[in-house]
Amino acid sequence: MLQRFRTFHTAARLSQKSCGHSHSHSSEPTEQSTPIKCTSKFPPNKPSSRTLRHLHFTVPLPYSKGQLIQNSFSGAMLQFKKMTSTIQKKLKVLESSNQTMNEYEAQLLSSIIQMKPSPTVLTFQFQPIITAGKREKYRLTEDDIIKIKSVDQLDTKYDFVQTNRGGELSFHNPGQLVVYPIFDLKDFSNLTVKCFVSQLESAIISTLAKFDVKGIKTSNTGVWITEDVKISSLGLHVSRGVTSHGVSINVNNSIPELEKQTGFALCGLPGKTQTTISEIKGNGEVVKVDEVAAVFVRELAKSMGIERVESVDLEDLEIEVEEESSGCN
Repeated sequence: MLQRFRTFHTAARLSQKSCGHSHSHSSEPTEQSTPIKCTSKFPPNKPSSRTLRHLHFTVPLPYSKGQLIQNSFSGAMLQFKKMTSTIQKKLKVLESSNQTMNEYEAQLLSSIIQMKPSPTVLTFQFQPIITAGKREKYRLTEDDIIKIKSVDQLDTKYDFVQTNRGGELSFHNPGQLVVYPIFDLKDFSNLTVKCFVSQLESAIISTLAKFDVKGIKTSNTGVWITEDVKISSLGLHVSRGVTSHGVSINVNNSIPELEKQTGFALCGLPGKTQTTISEIKGNGEVVKVDEVAAVFVRELAKSMGIERVESVDLEDLEIEVEEESSGCN
């Protein structure tokens, strides 16, 4: 159900500083990151990337539904890239054979290429679930998974799923903001995967500051309150330059006692704890996930040099799943 539509214009000024840490696609590396220097400016180099589209889902959804929605958007961007790549290859063949297009054909192809989807940010809350990144894919046994699924927090049972994001064990539940940025990194000048991760972390820190919470970067990926207390996790997946999965920020959710109950540490970091924005602010103040989502998207747009943000609030989104044909056609 469509609830409301909003448009914002950001003050797209970027500070002169380098990316702070080097990060792989993984969300929770246990080894220390090495510094990387990269330009602090990543101006959009395509007309479509000058607008950021934000779809915010206002009620907790099943994790599987969130993946379906995410895959629909990232898949559309990947399909468009494949189509334009095919067009460009055909054009090179024409040029090499000294063939030319007429003005109408050239304008038509140009207009098609300019129809590329804009970068999109999907923001969710998910029903309780524990997810495993690629590092855990061959490490966890069936008994381990049964143990993980036995986690009980405030009479809340957690489901379990293996994902293709980087990192190790993480969790989602109502009150936690989950952010999936669907970006084509090649649409932004000089933007590498590691620097995009750093931009995400910086946007998280800027967002926390708006709620009077000071976040920091450490040798571990994500955003922390201290070296041992984490407030935001990050696990990115990149396919042909298109990003998916992304960020979680603890807003007013409970934190499952995974390590205490199962021996498995969240994010593969034994002895570390997690907190929430509301817990830090205290005084019984409950910060709303919707507010944090809106602030984060604007901060991310600002850091990426995107001048316009278009936002839509939704309760759900129907996605058609194509069934594979078993016939001979």
